[in-house]
Amino acid sequence: MKNLKIAVFTDSFLPVRGGTELATYNLCKSLIELGNEVILFAPDYHREQTFTEFPVHRVKSLSLSKSDKMVFSFCDFNRIFKIVKEFAPDIIYYCTANGMARMALRAAKKLNIPCIATMHTKFKDAFYDSCHSKIITKMLLNSLVKKLNRTDEIVCVSNDLGLQLKGEGFKKDYKIIKNGVDYFDKTAPKLQDKEQSDVFNLFFVGHVIKVKNIQFSLRSLAYLKNTKNFSNFKFSIVGSGKYEKTLKKLTKKLNLQNNVEFLGYIGDKNILAKHYSQSHLFLLPSTFDNDALVILEAAQVGTPSVVIKGTGSSERITDNQNGFLSNYTIEEYGDRIYEVLHNKELYNKVCENINTIFGESWKQVALKYQTLFNELIDKKNSK
Repeated sequence: MKNLKIAVFTDSFLPVRGGTELATYNLCKSLIELGNEVILFAPDYHREQTFTEFPVHRVKSLSLSKSDKMVFSFCDFNRIFKIVKEFAPDIIYYCTANGMARMALRAAKKLNIPCIATMHTKFKDAFYDSCHSKIITKMLLNSLVKKLNRTDEIVCVSNDLGLQLKGEGFKKDYKIIKNGVDYFDKTAPKLQDKEQSDVFNLFFVGHVIKVKNIQFSLRSLAYLKNTKNFSNFKFSIVGSGKYEKTLKKLTKKLNLQNNVEFLGYIGDKNILAKHYSQSHLFLLPSTFDNDALVILEAAQVGTPSVVIKGTGSSERITDNQNGFLSNYTIEEYGDRIYEVLHNKELYNKVCENINTIFGESWKQVALKYQTLFNELIDKKNSK
């Protein structure tokens, strides 16, 4: 299989830390380890950026929200295309929905080479969360779908996401390639091995925004506290975002202020891993996430997740085998948490099987992409 020169375009990259940003970084790094050459174009997040692991060219950008999670990239096509042309890529790859997607398609057309994209995000929810306008959301979605229909190949990280794109007017078939994970040798801790006295530790990490559905977890825990006298728990929320004030008010309203702690953003991986490992359950009732890396991070230190059935993140989980699934009601989600925490045999069984959630390493995932890239190039050349 031929090693390739790959030009990558994205509106979501480091130093912002999220699922798409980390997935893009890990894929590019693994493609390079396989012998490919990669250059990447990403926003500057309106400040000086330094990145040395592989060539990254920054474009000017404007925040679309209080955080840097959503930005609009101001693309100087002539400047960027000059860099792309000198690099002479075999294929162009994008994993975005905004300005950089347009740049990728335009560059691929001028060079007459294939263009492929990966979708990580349910953009309907993401757009509305940023603009709070149904009209603007619809306009942005229509623009995204037009770009996707002009792209040679689309990859989705979950089937749930692919079906949503189909519902918005995407006409082509799509391939599923899950995110990778870096394996390590570690014995999954059992319930009695967790650092705790009589307190059950529950955990969430991610952007503190409405679509992550942290409020659903809070209401489920309040339901348990009121109906089952379940009060010996601590729910730790790691992350920052515009929804934090609302969640703090809700915590007080639900009388959970003694059970819930907001720890803010934690960038230190060792500290974050300690929180993961000391938690009994990772709570992710989000219907927005598609192949959440946080579930894999939790699993790496032996902490299983409670996820909503039928969501993208549930596609890796076999209920009561390597994680726990629940129907999408506050009461059933709460009851599931309570059942799991009070059934040591079931919990320990899942901890022992939790490695089955991982799937493939990033290097294996990168090899899948490299194979797909070569197939698209051969198909283009044959025409």
